[in-house]
Amino acid sequence: MFSVDHFIPTRVVFGNGRLEELKSVALPGKKALLCVLRDGFIEPSGLMAQVIGLLAANGVEVVINDHVMPNPTREDVMKGVEIARREGCDFCVGLGGGSTIDTAKAVAIMLKNPGDLWEYANTGSGGRKEISSAAPVVAISTTAGTGTETDPYCVITNEKTGEKLDFAVDAIFPQISFIDPQITTSLPRHLTIYQGFDAFFHAAECYIVNQNKNKLVDMYGAESVRLVTKWLPAVAEDGKNEEARTNIMFAADVLSGYTQALINTTSHHIIGQCLGGLFPKLPHGASLIILAEAYYKKIKALVPDMLEQLGTIMGEPSVAGDVGQNFINGLVKMLDITGVRELPLSEYGMERGDFERVADIVVDDVGIDSVDIYELTKNDIIDILTQSYR
Repeated sequence: MFSVDHFIPTRVVFGNGRLEELKSVALPGKKALLCVLRDGFIEPSGLMAQVIGLLAANGVEVVINDHVMPNPTREDVMKGVEIARREGCDFCVGLGGGSTIDTAKAVAIMLKNPGDLWEYANTGSGGRKEISSAAPVVAISTTAGTGTETDPYCVITNEKTGEKLDFAVDAIFPQISFIDPQITTSLPRHLTIYQGFDAFFHAAECYIVNQNKNKLVDMYGAESVRLVTKWLPAVAEDGKNEEARTNIMFAADVLSGYTQALINTTSHHIIGQCLGGLFPKLPHGASLIILAEAYYKKIKALVPDMLEQLGTIMGEPSVAGDVGQNFINGLVKMLDITGVRELPLSEYGMERGDFERVADIVVDDVGIDSVDIYELTKNDIIDILTQSYR
């Protein structure tokens, strides 16, 4: 029989044009550290000025923190902490995608805890200190992928060691998340696809780990998989398609975020994060795409029924005598339709000689025993990397 275990305290403000409600909603402070990505997009687009104006209309003073990069680092977080402490900020706002919202969350942790962020990392070289609390966080999403808008995680890279690790604590659930699909219509096609697959794998991995136990994980995960399967090819073809953008954003930032808030993902994500830590120019979604076909072929014999269920959700027919192959067929079809099946790892600086190092970090430093419901060895990971390398 199934069970239910549910705790997601974030208020979600979702829908076209709803960013305007930022000027009237009750906010958790009076002086915000606004975290934005140094990508040359947010400011020229006028979105940052719009957000500052809406916050000002709500009586909130804004301090800009543009010390944010894709695959955000410990060093960048601590620069943000320095600014927030010096300026007396009492809450953090992340404006952008996973990098900026995760940075806002990490800064929020350090506004309530002494020392350096890495002292609070629970794996690898982290100090494993307890996080006592965090400053409030408001998320304003401009992408559809990570689910950080509705989950208690942030992912930060230690620039000295190359480790890319999760920080997980209920205190960093955003208090409010503004998710306005109209903001995403100018998002570049390749980022739309990378983020859409990130959302897809969040849902699929959580569905696998859940094993049909928590009914709400199955509901959220299945609906996210269904929506991404249907709408990602459409939004990849036409980024101005508002119906597609709305459905992808709902799947990614709400449904997949909810699945992650209730249960963990698999080693697919851990391997992908490790690659992002070692090769910072590799987008997270791209790392998952590159690994996906080989990864799911590897685990098909270990969780055939879960993959069979996911394949059915994707609308793929069963394959006689080959349980779970329908999921791989659906995955390959979606990779082909969106044109990302042949993404090359070699373009991001990785060489075949790096495979063993990656496997060592994944198994020995980060650890996969606590997340997977099956057992993968270092040799398995090396084989997945070998099959994925181009």
